[in-house]
Amino acid sequence: MVRNVRIVTLLVLALIAPAAWSAGVSGAQERAAQEFLAAVASGNTQAIAASLHPDELRRVRAGITARLRADAAVGDHRVRSRLFGEASNLGDIERLTDQSFFAAFGKRLRYPGRLFAKVKGLEAVKDGDDIVHIVIRGEQPEGRGKMRVVTLVTLMAEGRGWKAAMPSEVEAQIEDLLDGREPATGLVPLAPVASAAPGAAQAVNSPEIRSLLSSAAGALLGGHCDEYYGEYMSPNFRRSTSARALGTLVKSCERSDSMREMLVATLRIVDGSSPRYEQDGARARYDITGRGLPYDHFVLEKIDGRWYIAE
Repeated sequence: MVRNVRIVTLLVLALIAPAAWSAGVSGAQERAAQEFLAAVASGNTQAIAASLHPDELRRVRAGITARLRADAAVGDHRVRSRLFGEASNLGDIERLTDQSFFAAFGKRLRYPGRLFAKVKGLEAVKDGDDIVHIVIRGEQPEGRGKMRVVTLVTLMAEGRGWKAAMPSEVEAQIEDLLDGREPATGLVPLAPVASAAPGAAQAVNSPEIRSLLSSAAGALLGGHCDEYYGEYMSPNFRRSTSARALGTLVKSCERSDSMREMLVATLRIVDGSSPRYEQDGARARYDITGRGLPYDHFVLEKIDGRWYIAE
């Protein structure tokens, strides 16, 4: 899977190679390299996916999907959980577009990225007919220092333009995820990772919250969707939702095994997560980013001394 590109060697060769082997950087190549570097610096995995060559996204996806299917055939879901979260399921994963597929697990990858105000292509080193390694010198935004940073971006031809190839470092990390190895150190996340302040004590779920989560999950496991929405959803939610919409939610829950499974998985994830209490302890907010759910946050609220699911 890993493309064996030795960056240091290429940088040296690019500067000393004869003109027949290396050439100047075209405007299209420079724009493609800048698009990729800006996407990595943004930490937005959807933007990163959009900057990568479609063939590369398709190739990486095919390899991962084959592994997920093979694991599912023997009842092993560890790789799926590592890449997409414990609440994910193979059917939903296979329905993702190539870009969304990469973006879904891309938050677990790490890659060094620096924001540049402007980039200049120094040299283009050809590697066959469709691949070129671009030596880039980037100028940092005002206030970020005057050092001009030299880096390398590998591009692949796409029609009349260019798109970034999958970096070998990223592919190595994908292999780490597939094989359950610890990621390499010294790399920054593609996407920001929230963390508690040093020395700060983590909040825990109160017995009342855990009782709510357990009872709500029990209602869903028993197929009692009317009880879930009628007893455990917040009165504020029920007041702001029309009777027709609420009835539709209940019917959808009753008819869909996957919907009930997702809701139960959410409650179990929240049960094992640390809340951030707000409004003098009357609201509990949970960050469940990257857990395989279609939402990143979950909120409980306390009304008249009792906890409810807020949204």
